[in-house]
Amino acid sequence: MIRESTEVFYGTDVVINTVLQFLYHTDGKIDACVDYTRPSLAIDIHVLKEAFLDAKKRGVKLRYVTEITKDNVSYCKRLMTMVDELRHLDGIKGNFYISETGYLAPATFHEAGKPAAQIIYSNVKELIEHQRYIFETLWSKTISAEQRIREIEKGIVRYETRIIDNSDEIIKEIDSLTANSNQLDICLTSGGMHYSHKYFFDTKKNLVDRQRMGEHKGIRYVTKINNENVKVAKLYLDSGLQIKHLSNLPPLSFGVSDKKIAVTIEKMEEGKEIQSLLVSNEPKYLKHFSAVFQDLWESCIDAKERIREIEEGTEPAKIEIIRNPKEAVTLSHELVKSAKHEILRIYPSIGQFYRQVRIGVLHLFREAMERGLSVKVLVPGDAEQINKIISEVQLALPNLDIRSLDKSLQTQIGILVVDRKESVIIELKDDTKENYYDASGLAAYSNSKSIGISYASIFETLWKQEELNEQLKSNNLMQREFINIAAHELRTPVQPILGLSQVLLSENRGEREHPNEILLVINRNAERLQHLIEDILDVTKIEGQSLRLKKERFNLNDLILNTISEFKNLIETQQSHKKIEFNASDSIIIIKGDKGRISQVLSNLLSNAIKFTEVEDSIVVSAEKKEADEVVIVSVKDTGIGIDSEVFPRLFAKFASKSERGGTGLGLYISSSIIEAHGGKIWAENNPTGEKGATFSFSLPNQ
Repeated sequence: MIRESTEVFYGTDVVINTVLQFLYHTDGKIDACVDYTRPSLAIDIHVLKEAFLDAKKRGVKLRYVTEITKDNVSYCKRLMTMVDELRHLDGIKGNFYISETGYLAPATFHEAGKPAAQIIYSNVKELIEHQRYIFETLWSKTISAEQRIREIEKGIVRYETRIIDNSDEIIKEIDSLTANSNQLDICLTSGGMHYSHKYFFDTKKNLVDRQRMGEHKGIRYVTKINNENVKVAKLYLDSGLQIKHLSNLPPLSFGVSDKKIAVTIEKMEEGKEIQSLLVSNEPKYLKHFSAVFQDLWESCIDAKERIREIEEGTEPAKIEIIRNPKEAVTLSHELVKSAKHEILRIYPSIGQFYRQVRIGVLHLFREAMERGLSVKVLVPGDAEQINKIISEVQLALPNLDIRSLDKSLQTQIGILVVDRKESVIIELKDDTKENYYDASGLAAYSNSKSIGISYASIFETLWKQEELNEQLKSNNLMQREFINIAAHELRTPVQPILGLSQVLLSENRGEREHPNEILLVINRNAERLQHLIEDILDVTKIEGQSLRLKKERFNLNDLILNTISEFKNLIETQQSHKKIEFNASDSIIIIKGDKGRISQVLSNLLSNAIKFTEVEDSIVVSAEKKEADEVVIVSVKDTGIGIDSEVFPRLFAKFASKSERGGTGLGLYISSSIIEAHGGKIWAENNPTGEKGATFSFSLPNQ
């Protein structure tokens, strides 16, 4: 059994000898696939020529594929007598031989007319079968050598259209199209100007030289001249190329010469290489793109005028009517992509919003936000519809700022404003259509700054109106909640005071001494009234920004111990078995603050903890210094029912209460305001899984 292997041979002489051995030791068939430079070697290198002739004499079937050109046609005619069949394939680049038992191919790049310096030989069956499949695929696309030679000799041009998807081959194709042209018209994106300058500037300068000598009709460019490509545009103008500016370019970039066209849909941003290019020499394509270019050229403005506008910052305002909805969408997307600071979007209906989502607007918004831009969206509809939209959108874009617009303000016009200077309004023609383009009508683009500012003002007015509406609803709700709570809370202490007062009066009439329990009830409820009034007064001060602190230096631990002592006495009076413990990491913690206000905060937290802690449970108060952060942290941990998930998000807001155990919901709001006035923070969290209750903490500067 012959051992399968793959070997590499080095040196020109060794390479030629390897090819000779391959030809002399094959008895069945040989298939060769080579580029346009190889036929000359088979004729000019005598030993190779003899090997081909010997193989044919021995009955070896030889199939040979190459690119037949004006330069190698004489060699190919002679090669036709040395092989069984010679065929032509445009642009072929491969170089390899296959027999029934072996595969041969150069291992390095080789110069035209010279043998390779390295060659690979393999008798691995899988590799041979794979390369044979490639050969058969190429062979199926060839034409006979006789037909190709006849075309060359009679000057017959073969028309074809093909796609190139290799960036290096694309560069070569465009360079060839440019160099072989007698007239050249080019329509490019702004990024395409950088691509053109990077790869083809020297070739174009040669064409300008030919034009000066009357050998070329010239090069014309249509592009969008902006700050990114203005330097390239000036360089091209100075070099003798003709350039014009068009703000609304077609979605295709193309070049059309007198012989060929090349077309791509890629944007070539910042000179990025093209990955896919359509090329054709079909007369109908040349005629079509030449007519398209001429229409564009006639609607453009002179490049020198455009460059002057950019350099002087005096770009004229313009308004452009766009009749094709697809062009309007393309322009809108381009504006969003080019935005530097802000994007404002009003949709005319919920349906139109969903249609835009389907064609990728959320992806554009995401890219804009990733660039740090502000993106705000208004959609008309009732609260239920908008809440549904917001929920759906925020799954994909959690940070998108989207709000509802009162349904009564719904119009037939959608508005896009970019950076408060460019705007597009798009008509909603038929809201029943499924497709966005079918639902849309005329559009109008403007780069007028005054128009952009006006639309932005309309947007801000609607935006703030919705904000005010929400605030009004929230305030009304809170007001109603407060009235209900306050009425209930005031009624609770007032009733015992009135009732017991009547008892005392009646007993006094009988000259009996009233019991101490009655006085305690009266006193306790009077204190509740006093606390409620003080809370309301504190809220008034906070809202009026008149809360003043009387700062002094004091021992925080002493303050905590004194406050705890007061609450222990209260617990004993109530004959409760609840316990309050104090864990202090330092015996002395000196801070500077309003002693009375901080005691008020601690009292609020302890009062809440006692209220929600069961009879036999305990409350733990702790205080410690955080030297690294230069703060003192005080915590109150209880073993109660924990914080309700519905209340949690607004825990430190006014009237945040859902408790059946009473309370106005003002204590935590007042506490938060006091701590923040000291330059600290206050927060709360439910205790870890497995533990009951919650922990409320606040920090104060360690001064």
